[in-house]
Amino acid sequence: MTTDASEVPRPPTDPTEAPRERLRLDPQAAVTVLTTEHFNLQTARASTISETNGRASIFLSSVSAGLVALAFAAQTSRAALYTLGLVLLPVLLFLGLVTFERTLQASIDDTVYLQRINRIRRFYVEALPALAAHIARPAATDDVAAVLRQEGFRPGRWQLFLSVPGALGVINSVLAGATVAMLAAALSGSNLWVAVPIGLIGFAVGVPFHQRYQMTARLRGTRSLDGT
Repeated sequence: MTTDASEVPRPPTDPTEAPRERLRLDPQAAVTVLTTEHFNLQTARASTISETNGRASIFLSSVSAGLVALAFAAQTSRAALYTLGLVLLPVLLFLGLVTFERTLQASIDDTVYLQRINRIRRFYVEALPALAAHIARPAATDDVAAVLRQEGFRPGRWQLFLSVPGALGVINSVLAGATVAMLAAALSGSNLWVAVPIGLIGFAVGVPFHQRYQMTARLRGTRSLDGT
């Protein structure tokens, strides 16, 4: 007895075809997979928040200790103040810049995790509409603004200042202004009419630079999950 070659089952050419077919035929398996992924994403979000808080705390503690050291140096002599300040302030500024960058990365990762969680919630509601009244309502799309608005945030320029990277950007700008002001004071013989305006200019340049950089990084890092 011969068998028609067309009736012989062929292995799928796409290695993901078999798992997809199984999930289509077994909704319970799909729910289990997505529930596990949902838990993993929530855990990853908790990790980013914990790292952000830890790094910000270390930086703020360093700034606080540095200001205390500068206060003691100012009580001894002006030369000691300038010497310590021109060494300490750039170090604190460097620490602030790397902390700003890392917390910004963690914040972007957190937003991406939130987008993916929103997609899973939307699957829950589409698969079982009766759950809509019992779980957090997902955004209709994966757009960052829509997802954040659904979570209670208000996307915009002011919202950037309320984030940890936004607050660190302002502190970094203060450190940058203080550094250039102290350098100007040391070179001009403690002339405050020279040092203060230069420090204010340094601060005024630093704040929009940090916020512009943050907006660009977020726009680049939180595009749609399909990469468009």
